[in-house]
Amino acid sequence: MATVDRIVVAPTPWATRVAFLASGEVLELWVEGSDRPSLVGAVALARVVAVHPDLGAATVAIPGGEAYLSDRAVIEGERLVVQIVRDGVAAKRPVARAGVELSDGAVVLTPRTPGVGLSSSFRGKARRAGLKAALAAVVPDDVGVLVRAGAADRADDALVADTGRLLQRWRSIRERAEAGEPPVWLEPPVSAVEAARAAVPGVEPEVDESGRLFEECGATEALEAALARRVALPDGGELVVESVEAGTLIDVNLPAGGARDGFRRANETAALAAMRQLRLRGLRGIVLLDLPRMTDRAVRLRITNLVEEMAAADSARVQVLGWTPGGMLELAREGVRRPLADDLLEPPTEPRPSVRAAAWAALAGLRREAARIPRPRLVLAPALAGWLDGPGRPILEAERRRLGHLSVATDPALARDGFRVESED
Repeated sequence: MATVDRIVVAPTPWATRVAFLASGEVLELWVEGSDRPSLVGAVALARVVAVHPDLGAATVAIPGGEAYLSDRAVIEGERLVVQIVRDGVAAKRPVARAGVELSDGAVVLTPRTPGVGLSSSFRGKARRAGLKAALAAVVPDDVGVLVRAGAADRADDALVADTGRLLQRWRSIRERAEAGEPPVWLEPPVSAVEAARAAVPGVEPEVDESGRLFEECGATEALEAALARRVALPDGGELVVESVEAGTLIDVNLPAGGARDGFRRANETAALAAMRQLRLRGLRGIVLLDLPRMTDRAVRLRITNLVEEMAAADSARVQVLGWTPGGMLELAREGVRRPLADDLLEPPTEPRPSVRAAAWAALAGLRREAARIPRPRLVLAPALAGWLDGPGRPILEAERRRLGHLSVATDPALARDGFRVESED
């Protein structure tokens, strides 16, 4: 799977859009409003405001609000240094951890988690042993360091220097924490540009305030698709994406007809398109992929393998949990930033009656009230009156005959499903 080789940033005073691309294809999108920046990576001096023993968690006060902490046992009132590892979504608080990690992209410092770790991309026993020894010489016993795969071609002395700078950052954080009063930022949230640079070490973001590059690279079109309920598939058919607080359901509608081999290929194409949407949309939580029913185990296995390959290339951790008894492929994506929909779409509304059902309710209310009103008038919201003047006219005429008299009026001030019964006398 291709890795990110280009980052395009379109900043404006109100929001910053970021597109991550590989070989010309948009893989991931961020849209961050200036009024609601991502907190991921920020380090705060926090105070524990509530402990939840049954959950093994606590609520901590951070600048501007609260966060959920679950990686360390704490006591109420305690001050501690935490790092935000997941943005809050809707009514859910951000998630923080006491196990702070500092990174410059290539090197990760893990205070209070000792040890020196090197990616397997570092080849040769002599080099590995020499680099480990050099890092161990500068890292205190209670601090750990991890060198990532992307740093394998860098000189050892440069990696040691990077580690030294991270250690200085950690010392500065501790000094400010000792002198500060919670809640306060010790390392405030960084800009979307800085976050993108850190997310893909070695790829320098292309910043274009005009937005021209963002459109030319296909990111505008990808963003429109990532916000759409229906997404067309390359060879016909579509994905239908429905997200609620509990999770996301992706339904697959394939074009009618086709040979058995074509059906298999269409399912594979749909599964890969769905995985692309997971990442583009920044979905979090449980995802159910509802592919047309497949009884062939070999075909299911093939699709599972394809999905696992896509999941491994995602910037977030994605677990492929397997096929449900009902035939859906279940996944769990642990994204850290807010999904696009959380910032760019209206949240799903509470279910409300259809115009037809609301008109029925109005007629039922009329029946309750008409016994005490000799000449009733039914006053309706315009949408209800329109339905009774169209598909519901036979019902309305039957009520007129039954009552002997019934007039209908509209009141635009009423709610969409509102009505009242009054007398003409």
